[in-house]
Amino acid sequence: MIDIARHQAGGPVRAADIAERENISAGYLERLLKQLVSEGLVRSRKGPGGGYLLKRPAESITLDQILHSSGEDLAPVPCERQDCEQECKLYHTCSAREVWAGMREAAEQYLGRHRLSELLEIPRAGGKTTNGLRPLRSTAGSH
Repeated sequence: MIDIARHQAGGPVRAADIAERENISAGYLERLLKQLVSEGLVRSRKGPGGGYLLKRPAESITLDQILHSSGEDLAPVPCERQDCEQECKLYHTCSAREVWAGMREAAEQYLGRHRLSELLEIPRAGGKTTNGLRPLRSTAGSH
């Protein structure tokens, strides 16, 4: 999504170009792009000069929308993402379950406060995406 937002001014962004710039598998990227298209965040154009474009402005897309549209979630443990009442004997007495739920909720709220456009402001090292992250400025006020 960041790569598309950065490069779509020149027209649709080819998946092969994204995969090369972001150093990710073309097959994985194609599956991810199809999911983002079906969820309405990205649109595709077929044929010569085709590729992918954001369906909405980067300012209107929250990071939690991207995460959920990509088919991913923030559940730190499996029972937080599915009902394991039948499988887990500790389901009703698990002390940690509320902690995991709180972690997921906090992460989702954080991502919901930030927009794709904010990520466009973070400089790239040497023109390639880096794995080094720096925190986004919180919009929740001081703690």
